[in-house]
Parts: sequence; structure tokens; C-alpha cells
Amino acid sequence: PRLSVSFLEPNLPTKAEDNFHENAGGNRRQSLTVTQPQSVGDWRSKKKMTYSMRFTKSHRKLADVDDEEGKAQFFLLLLFQSIEDSAGFFVSTILFLVVWSILCSFGAMELRSSAAANPGGVAELWLDDIEECKTAVSIIGTLFVFTLIFRFNACYDRWWEARIFWGDIISKSLDLGIMNRRWFDDAELQNQMSRFIVVYSYACKALLRGQSLTHEEGDGSALVERGLLSQQELDLMDGSPSWQPFFCLEVIRAIVVQFYGIPDMKGFKPGTGKLQAQIFRNFDNNIKDLVTLIGNCVRIRASGLPASYDAITMTSFIAFFLLASVVWSAAIGWMTPIVVFCASVIIMFLILMGTKLVDPFGLDKVDIPMECFCATLEAQMQAIDERNDVISEVTSTAARSGLKSRRVLGKRQATFHIPNEQKKSFKLA
Repeated sequence: PRLSVSFLEPNLPTKAEDNFHENAGGNRRQSLTVTQPQSVGDWRSKKKMTYSMRFTKSHRKLADVDDEEGKAQFFLLLLFQSIEDSAGFFVSTILFLVVWSILCSFGAMELRSSAAANPGGVAELWLDDIEECKTAVSIIGTLFVFTLIFRFNACYDRWWEARIFWGDIISKSLDLGIMNRRWFDDAELQNQMSRFIVVYSYACKALLRGQSLTHEEGDGSALVERGLLSQQELDLMDGSPSWQPFFCLEVIRAIVVQFYGIPDMKGFKPGTGKLQAQIFRNFDNNIKDLVTLIGNCVRIRASGLPASYDAITMTSFIAFFLLASVVWSAAIGWMTPIVVFCASVIIMFLILMGTKLVDPFGLDKVDIPMECFCATLEAQMQAIDERNDVISEVTSTAARSGLKSRRVLGKRQATFHIPNEQKKSFKLA
């Protein structure tokens, strides 16, 4: 069986037999094809598993915010999806405010007619009193805008913080994979650690979506098919009462202990005798960082925004437009419904967009692309395993070649202008 995964991450491992084709338009997709190894131990084998990456023209399914075009696309996706998922609430709120502004405009026109027919009467006094309320309404509007921006920034910060945490998860996991191949010297344990580093990322994705790897939408069966897990290991993870990412980290810790338990320190590469204590600290620190990162992601998903944020924002939103419609109608008349419609639509967009960013780990197009991150991590771990022998060959070739480092000498050029009359006083080497 073959598994095809599409993702947008551009930094993937390369091999001599890989064919890369980049289109001129800039919209790129990479397709990752994995052939199933016959056993768990063959996951690292080049003959049993091959990766082929290719660029093809396609429309992006996920917004990329790393360039100007991507930023615009991200907010457009966020905008339209917010309306799509909350169309009823959006339309009903706008309709209510517009109808109220029409009634206020009608009342203001009646007051104007009465004031014109009876100067100095009650109608004129009402118009004067309404005009005097402009300052108070402006103050309420300023407070409302402050609460609106504060809420939207809090929502966006949660999304951006989650993106940063997943970037750290990838970098820390790859660091573990590199240390595993460079310092340890037991192929079976090394392969097992590499597998569980990859499984850790998929377990994080499942946990943050409230699922398990054995869930019908989880990746457990696919991981078993690709040889990253055995069915027995998957069953043990599913039966464990702990969160599955922590199960993977405990397995990695146990593997590190097994390396240190091999007699005569044969579990380490030659020449690492004096570094073994530091190696353990590095592994332990990386595992602690991964524990902290998934804990932070769980905190973001579980905490949400305080209910008072939504209550204050919506209350001030409705109160401001109810009062503003009365005041504006006395000054601009039938232009009030148009102004209210345009302003309320923009503000409702901001409110709904912020709500969409509260949970960044869902399946919306604007959520964190965890599938892409997991596929990228898996491909990079494969690259680390495959280049292990290549790096060893390069370093040994350099050692045998007898090349000595030489200091390249050349003329130094001044990096600033020196007047001709002062050049003689300087000796430039």
C-alpha cells in the first residue's frame, strides 16, 4: 500500500534521485509518497522506503502567511469562513441595527418637521439635546473600539503562539533525531527512537483535536501501515491512561536509559567517552522542552477566552450603535442606515474573525496546518537517518585526506574612505 500526503512546507530533505520541478507562478505543493516497509525495523531502510518530492501547479488549500500574498490570502480565508460558519448571527445582528437606524432616522425627520413648523417648541429642544449627546457617544465609541481591538489581539496572539510552539516542536524533535544518529551506536534502538519521535508529532496532533491515534480520523492505522508503529505498540498506547504524546516521550526516555545500560558503553559512538554525561543532559533537556511545548498547546486549547471578553465586546457593540443611531440621525438623517450598515459589518467581521482564531488546532482552513507539520517532520527524520552514513563517510574521508587547514592571506581593503594625503600614514596589509 502507498500513502500520499500533500503539504506546503518547502524545507524538505533532498536525495540524489529526487526530481524537483518548480513552477514559475509561485504556488507550489509538495507530494510525499511513502512505500510501506515490511516490518517496523525496516523503517530506515532505503530499499524499503523511498521519498519522492515533486512540485506541481495547484491551488493552495491552506493559507501561507510567510509572504505578502499569503497574508492577504490568510485574512480573506478567515473573513469568508467566519461569515460562512456564523451567517445567521451575522445577518440577524446587522439587520437589527439597520432597522433600528431606519426608525431613528424616521423619528429625526419627524422632529425636524415639527421644529420647522413650531420654532422654539418641544421638537427643537429634543434636537438640541440630541446634538449635545455627541461627546458622550464619542466616549462610548472609544471605549468600544478599545475592547474590540483588545479582544481581537488576544485571539490572534493565541493563534500565533500556537504556531510558534509547533515550530519549536519540530526543531526540538529534529534535534533529538540528529543526536540519536550522531552519538548512539545501536541500530535497533536508534530506529526505535526515530520512529517514536515521528509518532510523537502525530500524537500531539490527535491530542490537540480531542482524539486518539486509534480514532477513525486519527493516524494510528496509517502509522502501522508505514511501519512507524507495530499494532502491539499502538494497542499499548491506546490502553495507557496517559496522554499519548507523553507515552511517546516516556518511551524515548526509556530508550536513552537502555543505551546507557549496554555493557562497556558500546551503545555510544567511539570518541564520545568524555561526553556521555553531557549527552544525557542534552537528551533530558530536549525531552523536557517537548513536554513543556505540548503542555502549552494543551493550555491554549483548553483555556479559551474569558467569557467576559465576549460579553463586554457584544454589550458595548450593541449599546454603542443603539445610541449612535439616535445621535447620527439628528445630524445626517437618512444617511444613518448606510453608515450603520457599513460600520457594523466591519466590526462584526472583526468579532467573528477573532472568534475563529480562539481555537487554532481545529480543521478550519485558517487553523494551524498540523498535518503539514507532521508530514514535514516525518520526511526530515527520514533524511536524518539516510544521511547518517553519508556524513560519516564525509568526515572519515576528510580525516584520511591529510588536508590541513590553511590561513588564507590577502590584502585587506579599507572599509571607509581615506583622504589621499593620509594614506601614506597607514600601512595596509
